[in-house]
Amino acid sequence: MVWLRVPKIFLKPVAWVVVAFVLRAGFALVLGNGFYQADEAGWHAQALSWSQYFVFGVGGKAAVVTPLPSVLFGTAYFIFGPSKLAARLVQAAVGAAVVWALGKTAETASGSSRVGLIATAIAAVYPFFIYYSGVLMSETLYLFGAVCGLGFCVKSLSERGASLPTAAGAGVFWALAGLSRTEGVPIALFLWLALLGLSVLGRYSPKAFALAVLCWTVPLAGWAVRNHGIVGRYTLDTHGGITFLDGSMNFDLNEQDTLFARQAFRMTDVYRRGMAMSEIDRDDYFRAAAFSWMRANPGQVLRQWIHKAFNFWRFYPRLNKEIPAASSDARAGMKVWILAAVSLMTEPALIFLGFWGAWTLRERFSELFPFYWMILATFGVHVIVISQMRYRLPVMPVLIIFAATRLNSFLPKEQS
Repeated sequence: MVWLRVPKIFLKPVAWVVVAFVLRAGFALVLGNGFYQADEAGWHAQALSWSQYFVFGVGGKAAVVTPLPSVLFGTAYFIFGPSKLAARLVQAAVGAAVVWALGKTAETASGSSRVGLIATAIAAVYPFFIYYSGVLMSETLYLFGAVCGLGFCVKSLSERGASLPTAAGAGVFWALAGLSRTEGVPIALFLWLALLGLSVLGRYSPKAFALAVLCWTVPLAGWAVRNHGIVGRYTLDTHGGITFLDGSMNFDLNEQDTLFARQAFRMTDVYRRGMAMSEIDRDDYFRAAAFSWMRANPGQVLRQWIHKAFNFWRFYPRLNKEIPAASSDARAGMKVWILAAVSLMTEPALIFLGFWGAWTLRERFSELFPFYWMILATFGVHVIVISQMRYRLPVMPVLIIFAATRLNSFLPKEQS
């Protein structure tokens, strides 16, 4: 049934996946071989190390890193040479895969192929998915792992764990998410605790629960063992301490730009003492310093959390953000008013429709709680640590799925 006046080809999800790839590849071609985010330099260096030495780290020296971005970008460098454009084009394909996965997850959660199509179409043209598929960072890989992980979780919950491959898929993809961005690890951990509770209550298969956790644990544990050989501790990350400092003691400067905060931090005694320590001890020391400052300044912490909550849910990027000369052009040559206009065309509507859809589906919370948890957990992490509009990106697939259910309700009823 033609329920919208669009060419019939666009009533097929695959057409929107093709559109998604064309848009992302086109943006990659526009960006070329430059740097557009300060973080790109670090990912580029790690990709070079992987492509030249097959070592996770920098310059052939092993380090504690999240491995999957190094594998993706480094493999592109190994095949095509150290071309950031080649890595961007490879990531464009991952970005298109995110669109496909999001549509399938929406269809699975709603039981409606039309909801899946609407979600696929929105995701294909969503400007911030396109932007972050073009910059050499971990966001797009994390989106792919998290969206697939959510999809498998919701499907497994609807089946009460009857399909062991589905449960295994949930574990594998959440492990991939955690090996792309470590914030995915605590988010998944809560999901497994919830599944444990359902298993105890007899509402989910214990075998499926055990398999999901096993498939999640083994890759992460393997990486933690590898890191133990480098820093002497089973860990997935050694940058949490400095991140907590950026979001507390150094908050005001970090709001201008992280580079400003780091430059000022280098002048402090805390920094000098920390740099005299080993990597793992330094991380512990910086984290302890951040928590000590937070306990001593509860009023400022509350103000910061309110500010970070606003940053997370803001409708458009900051127009007055200072970009230091050492940074590349994060706006990719676009005027700030264009960025604001594009944001205002998408963010308010998706957030409003997304929360409206979440409210109307609340009776299915026992099946769909991974979606609700993804929103709450991602928001909570970044209110406590650091927060920008960019960190809302992993929440947007869920809001798009919820929004698609609302939009579908405005259309004529589907024929069976």
